[in-house]
Amino acid sequence: MEFDRIADLYNACNPEESLEPDDPRNVDIDQTGVRGEKWSDRLAKQIELSRVPVCQLFTGLRGTGKSTELRRLDARLSDRKRRNFLTVLIDADQVLDLTVEIDVSDVLSLILFQSEKVVLKAEGSSLPALKEGPFARFWAWATTTDVELGKLSVAAGGVGADFNLKSNPTVRTRVREVIANHAASFVKRVGDELSELNLRAQHAGYKGGLFIIFDSLEKLRGTSLTWRDVLTSAERIFANGAPFLQLPVSVLYTVPPALARRMSDPVEYLPMIKVRDKEGSVHKPGLDAIYALIKKRVPEADLGEIFGANDVNNRLRAIALWSGGYPREIVRLLQAVLELEAFPVSSESLERVLHRAGNTYRGIVYDSGAIEWLRTVLVEKQLIMNDDKQREAADLLLQSNVILRYLNADEWFDVHPSVAGMKELETPPTSSAPASGAKSA
Repeated sequence: MEFDRIADLYNACNPEESLEPDDPRNVDIDQTGVRGEKWSDRLAKQIELSRVPVCQLFTGLRGTGKSTELRRLDARLSDRKRRNFLTVLIDADQVLDLTVEIDVSDVLSLILFQSEKVVLKAEGSSLPALKEGPFARFWAWATTTDVELGKLSVAAGGVGADFNLKSNPTVRTRVREVIANHAASFVKRVGDELSELNLRAQHAGYKGGLFIIFDSLEKLRGTSLTWRDVLTSAERIFANGAPFLQLPVSVLYTVPPALARRMSDPVEYLPMIKVRDKEGSVHKPGLDAIYALIKKRVPEADLGEIFGANDVNNRLRAIALWSGGYPREIVRLLQAVLELEAFPVSSESLERVLHRAGNTYRGIVYDSGAIEWLRTVLVEKQLIMNDDKQREAADLLLQSNVILRYLNADEWFDVHPSVAGMKELETPPTSSAPASGAKSA
């Protein structure tokens, strides 16, 4: 295979790239039912039917196709034949530092700023109008309340057309301090300004008004030393119905997967592609969905050269089952295969690729100190947490994709296949697994 062709395929398999719904590489996995629901339709229904603003929480492991589903949701809700919303899509990864603790002030101030930009565009206005609109009024209030914040914003280049708390961490800190002392006033002010922007959106021809999607907050991760504090900060603002994040317009926030198990309020959770059922039998529709996903990235003729015409099916099956139905993992493995020197790839070479990829997961398990508890997940297919130590282990292993979630009529969990085969997870012959009637936390 020629070098340029390998490079083309390699870049078509970028695991960090979120695909638009109309991207030719995109596969609508939910048409096959291997994730239990058609997720964009499920999310849309409540928003379309409700006559009052809705606040939804949505999560899924990174790389499960969550951002693509949100773009499908955007397309449906902005359909002029339906509710015809004006969607404000905010990518937290672009405007926030997701390695530090998050605060209500971060989220609401960015929502106000980004919403005004979208409304101005819908009205055909230019961005300089930001200097005298809703966000400018908010900023005038904040800088009048704290003169030092005004000085900082000037030093950072002003708020202008780019209010970005990722590139201005000092401003972010100061804004938090100001708003902490005037929380009720701040929340009311943002709500009032959003109500005005919602009316402007309707006057611009969007009868549904504004709909806000705050994506990528599920990537809140911290560092090896701060991840607990970062997760706790997310729980603090999203728990109990996210009262400070309820808006006069409908809004969807993505949240870290671990929060779905901590909170009493419902969190929509995008599952993995089911490649095995709860009893461990191979689920053919799931394998077929993965084969379709792979062939959108790497055409069949190229797959024949890479794996050998007679071995393609066996190689793809091995990749699909090893991945646990995790879409980003599958694409990442394709890149790893394309980095090999010799084609067609032998079974031994593929096995080395899979083993190297699994080392990361196994290292996380060893570092977690939660092998005994993880054995329970492997046996029971549920997250059974009896104390804070087990809850913390669940948080870490969910965030790290060591534990995967699936959905039939009911949800169930499993450990990543690269971990499931660890000798340390084998049930000791002298002990028994916890009773299946144990309650899940």
